[in-house]
Parts: sequence; structure tokens; C-alpha cells
Amino acid sequence: MLPAWATMNIRSVLSPLRIIRVGRKLRGYHLRTAVITFALASGPASPCQQPPDPALTLERARERLLADLDRMPRYTCVQTITRKYYDAPSHIQHPACATLIKWHQERKHELSALGWDRMRLEVAIVEGANVYSWVGAPRFDDATLDKLADHGPLGSGDFGILLSEVLRKTTKITLSFQQEVFVGDRRLFQYSYTIPLEESRYQIKTSNGWAFTAYRGTVLLDTEAADIVRLTVRTPELPADSTGCQAISEVDYGRTSIHDRMVLVPRETRLLSLERAGNETASVTSYASCREYASTVRMLWDDPPGDDQPAYAPSRLEEPPPPLPAGLHLNWRLVTPIDSDTAAAGDPIEAVLRSPIRNKQHVFAPAGAHLHGRLRRVQQRPDPSDHFEIALQFESVEIAGKNVPLTATSFSARPRFYAFQKQPISDDPPDVVTFFFNTQHLRLKQLDEEWITISPNTGKDKK
Repeated sequence: MLPAWATMNIRSVLSPLRIIRVGRKLRGYHLRTAVITFALASGPASPCQQPPDPALTLERARERLLADLDRMPRYTCVQTITRKYYDAPSHIQHPACATLIKWHQERKHELSALGWDRMRLEVAIVEGANVYSWVGAPRFDDATLDKLADHGPLGSGDFGILLSEVLRKTTKITLSFQQEVFVGDRRLFQYSYTIPLEESRYQIKTSNGWAFTAYRGTVLLDTEAADIVRLTVRTPELPADSTGCQAISEVDYGRTSIHDRMVLVPRETRLLSLERAGNETASVTSYASCREYASTVRMLWDDPPGDDQPAYAPSRLEEPPPPLPAGLHLNWRLVTPIDSDTAAAGDPIEAVLRSPIRNKQHVFAPAGAHLHGRLRRVQQRPDPSDHFEIALQFESVEIAGKNVPLTATSFSARPRFYAFQKQPISDDPPDVVTFFFNTQHLRLKQLDEEWITISPNTGKDKK
């Protein structure tokens, strides 16, 4: 299992940067005036055309980008995250972090693959932090990222927060011109920055609690458009009481049209996590379906709206019907196709009842009623043989036009050995059931199962 240190949550200047799971409350910090220094490029200017000034280019880009970042809380995007896991190098025994970092920089080949997984969710900025929701859900919930992350590394903050931190830094932060880069006819300027420990709000989890770490990186700007192209972030060697050695991020930015405005959004994020045990995880996040908030969107807050909360704090959602009681049998058929090329944890799934949900006195739902749920895991493992793992969780059943909450699990605890094998995963809640398929490519068109409803509070302390 991968350690908890590798879940990275990068928050705005109003709160610490943390390698942490989502759900922490914000802590305020006062802004101070930023002082930015420049090392100007040397060399003769063309007699026909004066080359762009690095200092002026940065100032123009900074002014434009900060205005864009102030507007980003109005928008949300769907992000798809694919994580690839790699085994530790066999020739390095009990390596020091410095050795692993140096070896990674010099290595010319990939490590042995341990498998991959994929997840999909929506991201937005609320109160200076990235928040998440299931795709298509009516509200954002701080617990969503934590539910999806499992034990793998997961980065947060590339949706505007990270760039905001670099551009809004304080007096001891320097942003210096490095070099000119040409990509085709496009002239780019690269700047380096360093966030010293005393100014850093980037935290990582250690065995002794949370600890700050310095970080550094580069900003790549388009000189003509005064726009961001890429941002890189690199931690130094992490403390000895952390299970991680280093985290490296690259964020590629672009613009997309939303209501006739070209909005700044990330295009792709690449996060590399170097573990102290020598294994590595490479995560790639892509963004799509970016849009402005719909009027039906609700934000989920830790506390009820009060005088100190903004005017857009959410209204109360309609109280849901009571959940189905425990002990009812669900004989269902999955009707959502699942293809390993495209499916991701977080995707909605649907099933239909093959027989009514009933007890001796009452029919709760008729045959043909629809069950709604989510994929909670889509994962491939090559060892000991190629197989896929998918995990399903149902949340509600449609009864008389309303979605009635339910909590259910597999009726039989004994694994079944036919086209696939089914068994629970110890770290999952009881209503998340995992299926194992012995195949190199999963194309699941139908699945028949019998489950049983359980109390909503059963095993909730596991997740």
C-alpha cells in the first residue's frame, strides 16, 4: 500500500500548502507586498526589432494571470486522473533518498510496472481551496477526494491554487529570468522561483505530524500573449520521518472558451512521487468539460452558513427520504457497460431490479426499479497474472419518482469462481464490493448479483 504522505493538497495564500487529504478547514494568512527580482538576458538586440523585456513580460503576465485566477472560482472542470505504479529498482538495497533522487534523474529506462488505476471527478475553487465532487453530483463535498484516493498519491492545487501561490508570494520570494526558449515560432521565457522554508506553506505528513518543506520550480511564459504555458514544482529531499522522498509536479496551462470568454484552465498535470522504499508513482491528470457553475450547484460547508460566510453560501438541500431498512434482498442486473479503456472510479453506474425489494409485509420497490451508484475502483494489476479490479457501491433506488437512499453489500461473503472472482477489500467500507476479472482488457456489458441492505452506519469508521 502506498503511504498517506503522497496525497497532496496545495491551497491558496489564505491557507497552508499541504500534502494532505482534502477536508481540512482553512487557516487565514495575511498578504504582504511581493518583491520580485529579475536577471535580465544578455546579448545584443536586433537592430530591426527590440526583443521582449523579461521583467516587463513577467509583470504583464502576472497582472493578467492574477485577474484570471480571481475569476477561476466561477468555473469547474472534470478531471481524469490515471496513476501508474512502478516497482523499486532491484539493484538498490535499502537506498537513501539522496541516492534514489539522483538515480531517478540519471535513469534512462522505466521501472517495472505494478499496474495502474483511474479516477474521475469534478474540481472547483471554493474559499481559496480546491474542492471536489462526483461527476454530475449536485454539490461539492470535501470528502469526495478522500474517498477516491485509496492509498495512492493524489495531487490537489493545480486547478489555479498552485499558480496563485507562486504569483502572490511575499517579500523573500524571488522570481528570476533564466532563459529564452523557442517552440516553433513561439518565443517563451522561463523564470525560476524558490520558496524558502520560512515562507513556505507547503506541508508534508511525517510520523511526528505535519512539517513544512521548501520548494522550487519554474514558470514558462508566452512573451507575445503574456500568458502561462507551464508551471513546475519540485520539493527537496523530504524529512527522514516521512515515507516519501520527493514530489515533482508539472502543470500545462491553456485557455478554453466559456460563455465567449477565453478562460485559463490547466490542460494536463503530471505528478511524480518518489517513495522512500524505492517505488514510484506517475500520475497524469487531464481536464475536460470546463464550465461556469450552474444555478443548481450547491457547496457543502463544514458549518451552517453564518454572518461571516459569503453571500453565495448554499441553501439547505431538500431532506432526502429515509433509507431502506437493513435485511432486504436486492436481486439486480448492472446495465452500465464498463470498459477498462475508459471507465474510471467516480463514474456513475446504474442497475435494474430483477425482482421486487420486499419483506413479508411490504413491497419497497418493484421489479424494474433503477439502482444508482458509483464505480469506486478501476484498477489493473499484472502480477501474479493480468487482472482487473472494479469496485461498486450503490447509493439509492428509484421509488415513485424519488431516489431513496440505501446501503447494501454482497449477499454471499464467499468468493465465487466462474468468469470472475469476487471478494471484499479489507480497507473498504462494507458497501463497497470489489470484483476481480482475469483478463487483459475488461469489457463488462452485464452483471447479475444478489445483495442485501445493511445499516448505513455499518463499518463507516473504515473510511
